[in-house]
Amino acid sequence: MKFQSRTTQVSMLGAILAIMASCSTTPPVENFAAGANPAEEIQKLESEMTAAADSQLDVFSPENYKDAREALKDAQEDLKDKDDAEDILEEVAKSRAYFKRAVEFGKVAADTMPDVAAARALALKTGAKESISKDFRDVDEELKGVADNIEKNDLDKATKKRQELQGKYLDLELRGIKRNYISATEGNIRDAERNNADDRAPRTLAKAKKSYQDAEASINANRHDDAAIKPLADKATADAALLRKITDQVATGNFTEESALQLHAANLSTAEKSAALASTEAQLSKTTAAAATAQSSLDAQKAIDAKYEQARGMFSNNEAEVYRQGKNIVIRLRALEFDTAKAQLKGASFPLLSKVNDVIAEFPQSTVTIEGHTDSKGGKEINAKVSQARADAVKAYFESNSKAQGAKYSAVGMDFQKPLASNKTETGRAQNRRVDVVIVPDNM
Repeated sequence: MKFQSRTTQVSMLGAILAIMASCSTTPPVENFAAGANPAEEIQKLESEMTAAADSQLDVFSPENYKDAREALKDAQEDLKDKDDAEDILEEVAKSRAYFKRAVEFGKVAADTMPDVAAARALALKTGAKESISKDFRDVDEELKGVADNIEKNDLDKATKKRQELQGKYLDLELRGIKRNYISATEGNIRDAERNNADDRAPRTLAKAKKSYQDAEASINANRHDDAAIKPLADKATADAALLRKITDQVATGNFTEESALQLHAANLSTAEKSAALASTEAQLSKTTAAAATAQSSLDAQKAIDAKYEQARGMFSNNEAEVYRQGKNIVIRLRALEFDTAKAQLKGASFPLLSKVNDVIAEFPQSTVTIEGHTDSKGGKEINAKVSQARADAVKAYFESNSKAQGAKYSAVGMDFQKPLASNKTETGRAQNRRVDVVIVPDNM
C-alpha cells in the first residue's frame, strides 16, 4: 500500500473520521468461504501486512495495525498447535478486519500529514531507522500518538504537530546521509584527537578538519546532490585516514609530523609508480595476447588458403568448380548426373564424390551442407522433393564414406530458388540443375 500526498480539506477528513468513529470497537469480520486453507490465508495476510509496514501503515494507524498483528499472531500459534481449521480462520478473519480498518485510517492520517509521510520516507531511505535507531523510534512514537488522535477524530494535534514532525524526520534524513558519507571521517578525526593529534600532527589535523567541514557543508547545502557530495566526502575520508596514520607514527617517537608526511609522500610516489608499471605490464600483456591471437588466426587462414588452392587443383573444369563464398568453401559439382526426376546416385559419380570427400577430410570438425538445386520445369512442389532427395543421397554417401572425423553433414533442397542462369533456355536450365557442397571450417 502506498500513501499518496494530496490536499484534503480538514472538514472532509472530519466527516470521514466521524463515520469511522461511529463503527464498533471491533470492526465487522468477513468469514472465509468453506474449504479455505488456514496456512495459505495466514501467509497471504502476512505478506500484505509486511508490505503495508514498508509503506508506513504501522505508524499512521498504529492501534489498528497492532490489533491486526496480534490477531494474526494468535492464528499462527493456533496453526502451530494444530487447532481446528475453523478456529484458525476465525482469527485470520479478525486480523484481516483490523488490517482493513488500519488501511482506511492510515490513508486518512497520511493524507492529513502528507509532508510528514514524505519526510519519514526520505529518512527511511538513508537507513536512519537502523543507524540512529533510538532517535528514530522516539520520533515514530510521537507520530503514532498524533495518528492515534486522528483515529479518534481529533485533528487539532495533527495540525499543530505536522510541521514539527516533518522537521524531525528531515533532520533524521540529514543525519542518516552524513553517517553514510562522513561518519568514518568523523571517527578517524576523533580517534586522532584522542591521540594528541593537535600536538603531534597539527597541520594534518587542520587539513582533515577542513576537508570534513567542506563535505559536511556540501551535504547541508544540498543533501540530495550525490555528484557534488561524493568527491568531497571521499577526500575527507582519505585525509582523515592519513591524519590517524601520521598521528600514530609520530606517537612512536621515531617521526616528526614532517618526516612522517615525507615518508608517506615517498611511499605514495612509489605506489603510484608501481601502479603505473602494473598498468603498463597489463596493457603489454593484453597487447601480446591480442598479437598472439591475431597471429594464430592469420596462420589458420593461411592454412585454409593453402587447402583451398589444393582443392581447386583436384578437379577438372568439367568435374567441379571450387570457389570461396565469404569464409566458406563451395564445391559446385558439374559432372554429378541424375536421371530425370530421380535421386539415385550413378556409379559414374562415385570418383567425383570421392574427391570431394578428400577435400572435406582436410577440414575435420567442419560443417558440411549439401544443397540440391533444380531448374523450374515441373513446378515448385515436385522440384522441392527432387532437390531434397538428391541432396539427401549425396549426404548419405559422405556419411557412409566419411574421412573427416567430427564433420557434421546436413542436406537441404533449394528447388529453383537460386538459379545460376535463365530457366528459359536448355543451356540455362542445365546449369541450374546442380549440387553444391558448402564447407564451413570450424576455425573460421
